[in-house]
Amino acid sequence: MAASPGPRRVGVVALGCRVGRSDAESLLAGLGPGYAAAAPGERADWVVVSACTVTVDAASATRQAIRRAARENPQARIVVAGCHAPGEAGALGALPGVAAVVGAPAHAALPSLVERLDAGEEPGSALRRALASSPRWTAAPRGGAGPARPVLKVQDGCDHRCSYCAVWAARGPSRSLPIGDALARLRALGALRPEVVLAGVHLGAYGRDLHPATSLDALVREAASRRAARRLRLSSVDPLELPLALLSSEEGGVLCRHLHLPLQSGSDAVLGAMRRQPRSRDCARAVEAAARAWPRACIGADLIAGFPGETEEDHLRTVDLVRSLPLAYLHVFPFSPRPGTPASRRTGRVPPGEVDRRAAELRAISRGRWHAFLASLAGREVEAVVEQVTEAGGEGTSSEFAPVRFAADGLARGDLVRVRVERIAEDGCEGAVSGVPFRAPRPPGVAA
Repeated sequence: MAASPGPRRVGVVALGCRVGRSDAESLLAGLGPGYAAAAPGERADWVVVSACTVTVDAASATRQAIRRAARENPQARIVVAGCHAPGEAGALGALPGVAAVVGAPAHAALPSLVERLDAGEEPGSALRRALASSPRWTAAPRGGAGPARPVLKVQDGCDHRCSYCAVWAARGPSRSLPIGDALARLRALGALRPEVVLAGVHLGAYGRDLHPATSLDALVREAASRRAARRLRLSSVDPLELPLALLSSEEGGVLCRHLHLPLQSGSDAVLGAMRRQPRSRDCARAVEAAARAWPRACIGADLIAGFPGETEEDHLRTVDLVRSLPLAYLHVFPFSPRPGTPASRRTGRVPPGEVDRRAAELRAISRGRWHAFLASLAGREVEAVVEQVTEAGGEGTSSEFAPVRFAADGLARGDLVRVRVERIAEDGCEGAVSGVPFRAPRPPGVAA
């Protein structure tokens, strides 16, 4: 098929965590004027698949996404990037349409790589030259043309080596975006969007590697004092690194009332085998302290079911822990062995059926907690970012991470609305708009 007139269209498939999605958005922002994001359903000249390696299912989803991209864009060239890419570079590179495979640390080089490949440069040379000239950090994500709730990666890599995790090897050591750059990017995004999500592979380690050293707490306080964004949302933060003093401070008012903590297990024996620093009592103290600071907050947690060597007693300790804590939901992952990790070599593998049973029990607790949390919002007024507007109405996400639906007359994606919650549905809240405290900038000629 002949190349379409105008800019070269680039499609992005972002799998996995918020950091991967931020990297994908940064690619689009870093490309030159001869490139533009492919609209949904539009044929692309390039497709970049940001791969995930957290679980076996995520790795399978990466391969499926590559094959789908090749089917839907037979004329496109595909670049595979992200955490899963280095481990299976040969196999991924052999898939139809794949022009290059690069690891997560090379994300900053992706715009240059695409442009060099487009100019006809040989893949090996293109990658070497792109890496040699790439900036230290990925490009600042787009504002108005990007997501309604943009993700700003301020930290990457990890110095912890949890025994089940392959991400630290894929992403490299912990490193932070300098605080001045982070604040400048926050201000630029905050002028166009009411919420910015601060993300990192190990977000709680933000600033330790900088000179002078700083912290996540300091970044949020500085952003609040400068009014860089109307509201900030923290992605996953380790229980031992949760900035508890910030939550009850005046500057902490800028934070969305939502926290997500990687607890992983309620058994100290399992946590030790995972090489996790927090123990169950640390996790409990962090959740309880956060709930005291924010009585109506939404607090969620990650859990791994069926880690090798996990006994029924260990599992019941996890059940007891989550039942004792004011958690609104659980993200439950059946243990998935990642090649090369210490956990993949552990004996005492839990039978698959038993892993599924334990995961199902934890998910049942999560469903009950989530329904109860949504019910607690009934009659309250929440602020939600408008993420989708259709003929049926608007949909968005509240500060408390609750899905909210409402009539969307005169609203646009990226607006912030106050909604009086009138009904609780199975999958979220429904209500009436009572105010619009922030309107996203409209394109020229479109009424605000």
